[in-house]
Amino acid sequence: MKNTSFNLYERVGDVPLLTREEEVELSKKIEKGDQRARDTMIKANLRLAMSVAKKYINRGVDMDDLMQESVVGLTKAVDQFDWTKGFKFSTYAYWWIQQAVRQCVASNSGPIALPSNTFSKLYKISKFEKEYKKEFDRTPTATETAEMFGTTADTLRSLRQSAAHPKHFDAPLFSDDSGSRTLRDVLPSNEKSIEERLDDARLSETIQKTLASLTDRERLIITMRFGLDESAEIGEKNGNAKG
Repeated sequence: MKNTSFNLYERVGDVPLLTREEEVELSKKIEKGDQRARDTMIKANLRLAMSVAKKYINRGVDMDDLMQESVVGLTKAVDQFDWTKGFKFSTYAYWWIQQAVRQCVASNSGPIALPSNTFSKLYKISKFEKEYKKEFDRTPTATETAEMFGTTADTLRSLRQSAAHPKHFDAPLFSDDSGSRTLRDVLPSNEKSIEERLDDARLSETIQKTLASLTDRERLIITMRFGLDESAEIGEKNGNAKG
């Protein structure tokens, strides 16, 4: 891609929009290698590039990076635009910009590096599911969706998990939450409560005392039957100490 000779971060709103006639005139000059005309076409469409980039905020990629990729797509559109086909440039450029931003998001936003076409595939899957629900008043099953795209439900689930965005336990629960609630506060815990741990300690103590009161043979039978090897060892020590 050729270099552009203007500052990307200059005020986008200061650049006037082009008329259809101006687009055609600039395109003709660009075909002849006019760098100034090329830069003018790019700068005049930075609003479009920025508008597309903003749609992908909070997808795990910084706005600066999104804007850079938008300009990459815009530049490709400028270099390949064929004014003789009668298309409006913004319509043609939108597709190129969107593809560039989507590929950037797909490659950088997830915990796993994914092929650039993954995001596009997931978008098509999401669009199919929305249209299916609108038509049949229910969401398609994973199997139905997978069959539609020639894959399996397991592969589809893996694809979605790979592209999922990681969540930090200590991050605010909601983006507009001014309180101190975090994801950690609302997720269920697998750890035992204090009451449960106290009950376990009392039970362990009772078992150890009971084992200590048995003969060696009785203790061996009980521990082997119920898998209490560790408790048996403690019980034996307590029994020996008492003896």
